[in-house]
Amino acid sequence: MRGIPTKQELEEKIHNLEKEKTSLTAEIKELREIVELKTKAGELENEVTTLREELKALKQKASTPEVTPCDQENLP
Repeated sequence: MRGIPTKQELEEKIHNLEKEKTSLTAEIKELREIVELKTKAGELENEVTTLREELKALKQKASTPEVTPCDQENLP
C-alpha cells in the first residue's frame, strides 16, 4: 500500500498548496499595483512636463516687449 498516499500526506500537501496559492496571489496583487502606479506616475510626469513647457512659453511671451507696426513706421 505504499503507492497510495495517506490521508495525512494529502492533507499536508493541500495545506502547503493553499499557503503557496495565498502567497502567490498576494505577490501578484502587489505587482499589479506597482505596474498601475508606474503607469500613473509616467502619465503625470508627461502632464507636468507639458504644463511646465506651456508656463515657460507664456512667461517668455509675456516678458517680451511688443513692437507695433505703427511704431516701426514712425521711426526716422
